[in-house]
Amino acid sequence: MLFFVDAMLGNIAKKLRLLGFDSEYFSDIDDSELLERSQNEDRIIISKDQNLIKRAERMGIQSVHISKENELEQFQEIHKNIRLEFNEISGDTARCPKCNFRTSQIKKSEIADKTPEKILKYHDKFWKCNGCDQIYWEGTHIKNLQEFVGKIKRLI
Repeated sequence: MLFFVDAMLGNIAKKLRLLGFDSEYFSDIDDSELLERSQNEDRIIISKDQNLIKRAERMGIQSVHISKENELEQFQEIHKNIRLEFNEISGDTARCPKCNFRTSQIKKSEIADKTPEKILKYHDKFWKCNGCDQIYWEGTHIKNLQEFVGKIKRLI
């Protein structure tokens, strides 16, 4: 599944990317361009903008209207509308939360000069974004996101 997440839901886009879903997101894209690109790329639109959702429906573009403010409830709405399965977050399947490119595992020795010594001391697995070259590891942030995914699974 491919997604286009509108400007009001940047955190949703980042979490979808970490879960491995191709999720385009731009904070300044025009609705007409978003609709055109979604149609051309067969992307599902996720938005809080009721007018955008109505336009998407008229164009035959699958969409999910987000009405809740709480992120857990927002993911529940996504699941309810498209039966999206939420798996654990893994660097092996994640996409870069910044640019949406895939990540791939990289040897510790290849990033030693680009990563804080403390991180190198406590972590052995690293991933590099194939687009922006950002380096990632499974730190406490990922543990917190795994707990978030667990909460989503319990809700659905």
